[in-house]
Amino acid sequence: MIIKVAIIIYLAVLLLTAYYLWHNRKTHFLIYNSKNIANFSSIMTGTAILLVIESLIGIFLAFQSNEYLNLITLALSTVTILIFSLLLNQKDD
Repeated sequence: MIIKVAIIIYLAVLLLTAYYLWHNRKTHFLIYNSKNIANFSSIMTGTAILLVIESLIGIFLAFQSNEYLNLITLALSTVTILIFSLLLNQKDD
């Protein structure tokens, strides 16, 4: 039961992150902005869409009887955020 509560809180944070990325896709994210990175808006948009999809999958999996299915949500969202950070930190040398 406590795992389901923790996953639901994690999914809420994931949805808030997707909302933040979606609404700031034309302006900035932390120290990054559209002036520094050429495809900044498309990276932010793609990441926001993926996080929403993963949150919907996570909501479905949170109410399944097998609690270990929640690891799928954790793994998918962690990989998505990793790829997002790697794309933002690419050097154009």
